[in-house]
Amino acid sequence: MKNLQKESFMIRCLKAAASPSGVCRYGNTFSWLQLCFLFMFLTACLMAPITVSFMKMDRFSVTSFMPSAIQKLNHQFADQLQGYQIRNGKLTGGKSSDRIEEGESLLAIDMKHQYQTSGENGRLKVTGYDNAIVFQSDQLVITDQNGTGFSVGYAKMDAEFKKPNVHDIEALIDTLWLAQYKPMIMMLAYAVIFVIQLFVTAVLAGGLWITKISNMISIASYKEAASAAVCASALPAFAAAVIGMVHFNLITVLMIHSCGVTLMISFAFRYLTKTRRDHGNLHSGGNYDKSAVI
Repeated sequence: MKNLQKESFMIRCLKAAASPSGVCRYGNTFSWLQLCFLFMFLTACLMAPITVSFMKMDRFSVTSFMPSAIQKLNHQFADQLQGYQIRNGKLTGGKSSDRIEEGESLLAIDMKHQYQTSGENGRLKVTGYDNAIVFQSDQLVITDQNGTGFSVGYAKMDAEFKKPNVHDIEALIDTLWLAQYKPMIMMLAYAVIFVIQLFVTAVLAGGLWITKISNMISIASYKEAASAAVCASALPAFAAAVIGMVHFNLITVLMIHSCGVTLMISFAFRYLTKTRRDHGNLHSGGNYDKSAVI
């Protein structure tokens, strides 16, 4: 093992990631600090497709989590927005403040901030209404009967409502929402990737460590088991990152990574079992009489 440790860290990483046998041979050559670095590097590889995908994204479908509110949009309300414009984060123009009420639903242009809101962002409510889309002078307030509600600033975008339709208004809402909450979505996605990667690594390392009790494989320490789990995730992480760059889908990336790690650990476990069995046969004289003389 001393000869293996003399090799550079990068060479050991590549050899350990190349095959299940490499995972086993180089499993005890990494320090905890090196394992942490390798774990973070592989996690960053999984996050790369998410970053690229979000950088290219210019709108996010608000309908997916606020369906009732968006469904209330109609052509009458779109016509009322005609003549308004967004300049430097402010809604200006138009002739009057109009509103459309249908039961507990509200569509309104509220330049004077007549409608009161309550709750924090994410759980915002317009007082007296379950569903609401309210264009105010400095922000858009949108709430849904499922309890979700946001106030969205107009940022620094420029837009003019010449002959708007329902699709235009929905696209504007999607664009404004994403512009303000893109960092939050990215952080949530990063957190999901990190937690899943940490969970999979911990479970696999724990599983390998437990097998030491039954003497099925020759894992000497928990660090060695953790090293095997981290190194086994290298190839699947690279494969998932490459596929995610070509066509990003979070579920697909996670499935490729998880299934790949499981297969690598299975092959590594088989290699360790075979190595221990062969090693045991050598010491016991094997299955042949002539080997006993040796």
